[in-house]
Parts: sequence; structure tokens; C-alpha cells
Amino acid sequence: MSDPEKTDPVATLRDELLRDLPGDIKRVRNAYRRAAQQAALLREAKDFTAHQTACKAGLGHLEILIKLLRWASDGDKGAANGKVKEVEDVDVEKLIKEARAALGSA
Repeated sequence: MSDPEKTDPVATLRDELLRDLPGDIKRVRNAYRRAAQQAALLREAKDFTAHQTACKAGLGHLEILIKLLRWASDGDKGAANGKVKEVEDVDVEKLIKEARAALGSA
């Protein structure tokens, strides 16, 4: 008999997500930071509005990656008290709140 954990496609997906998502989240976070900093260079209202829309889309992308990681961690019994394992020195909830506040005040 084979181990169902080894042949279960959902378990395989969870393993892949747990392996790949922390790095993906870090890359998206860094790309968002670079894009958000460009707002200071924009002078035209139309350009700033388009930039703000792009930043909001980036935050949505980041939020979905975090939700996927939580799902994968919960299925692996790896998350405790809502904390995501394998994401080092990234307070993603704080990052999302700060970014939303910055976009709201812009």
C-alpha cells in the first residue's frame, strides 16, 4: 500500500505552496515597496490615480498569497494562533494595514 499523503494531490499542492510561497510573498512585498515609492515622482493627477490603482492591485495579490499560505499551513497543522510558519521577520498584517492607510490618505 502507498501512503495516501504521498499520492494525495491536495497534500502535494500544500507541500509545494509551503515550499514556494514564503519566497513569493517576499518578492511581491519588495515589488510593492518599490512601486509605492514611485508615487513621490508622479506630478500628474491621472498618473497618480493609475499608480494608486496598481498599488491596490499589488496589495490584493499579496493578501491572496498570504491566504494561500495560511490554507496550506492549516492543512499541514503548521499554523498556530493565526501565525504563518516559514515567513521570517515579515509582519504581513501590519504591512497590509500600513499600505492601506497610506493609500487611503493619498
